[in-house]
Amino acid sequence: MPLSRRRIIVVVLTILLIASTASAAGKAPQGLNSFWTIDLEGKEVTQEIFSPYKLTLVNVWATFCSPCLQEMPDLAELRDEFATRGVNVIGIVTDVYHSDQTIFMRNLGTAAYIIEQTGADYTHLLPSQDLHNLRLKDVQVVPETFFVDSKGNIVGKTYYGARSKSAWKSVIESTLAQLD
Repeated sequence: MPLSRRRIIVVVLTILLIASTASAAGKAPQGLNSFWTIDLEGKEVTQEIFSPYKLTLVNVWATFCSPCLQEMPDLAELRDEFATRGVNVIGIVTDVYHSDQTIFMRNLGTAAYIIEQTGADYTHLLPSQDLHNLRLKDVQVVPETFFVDSKGNIVGKTYYGARSKSAWKSVIESTLAQLD
């Protein structure tokens, strides 16, 4: 019996050691280079969403966030204006799941309504466990915006809070310049 108990303790301690090492390694900014999720329309999405574009602006938002909603039309316009330069925009709507990871249907419907009303017709992702583990676990405020290159690497700064269209235009220009 003591041998069996000792093995259990060793296994538990090993798991804790591995988990703490993984957690420490996860503190550095990570990319979105390996994930699976679905978009608001239920289509499967992977990291391949970034590959056709030089730069993707990723805007993390919530249905209750007025500043998020106010900047969405500008983000849609910027996506169109920068399309020929290889820039895309995607949104990640954060408040569509209950704590048990079941879909919060009311907020899902609200998100779809918001997208329609704001003209934010770019792709909006649901926050899968993969996305949570890679990046969303560190989101403290919405909107939060960051940039991803064609390989899913996070580039440039993370921006907290909403910005005007002209401010985003400057940020996109400077982030593109970093990639050249």
